[in-house]
Amino acid sequence: MIESAKGDLPVRHFRWAGLLCLGIFPLAAGAQQMNTDKQLNDVQKLGRRVFEQRCGICHEQARAGFQTYAPLLYKDLVNGSEEPIKEIIRNGSAKMPGFKLGLQPAEIDAIVEYLKTVPKPPKSTQPAGGGDMGPLD
Repeated sequence: MIESAKGDLPVRHFRWAGLLCLGIFPLAAGAQQMNTDKQLNDVQKLGRRVFEQRCGICHEQARAGFQTYAPLLYKDLVNGSEEPIKEIIRNGSAKMPGFKLGLQPAEIDAIVEYLKTVPKPPKSTQPAGGGDMGPLD
């Protein structure tokens, strides 16, 4: 058995613990995804998939080492503003390209339906600068 430099616990135990963690974390993430899936209808699931593929690079919470480039979108910004948001997705804005040539109308509708399920993110995840860009720039 291989022992660590200090002679205490064998390195093999740490190796097994690491492999166990690598095996459990994907299962936990999958379980979280399944719980979210149960709450979404088929249109909202399509909207989530398209949002993650086309919009998430700018509009999702930044991961460690990355910057958020656009406002985070959530249900409070969408409810009651569905048509103006669809128009912005189709035609873009001064800071965002339009997607009318890259997305079908049903996909744009699905994105909006999905966003109506997204809870407001904690304040600490807002873009740097305090959200100077406005809610839909």
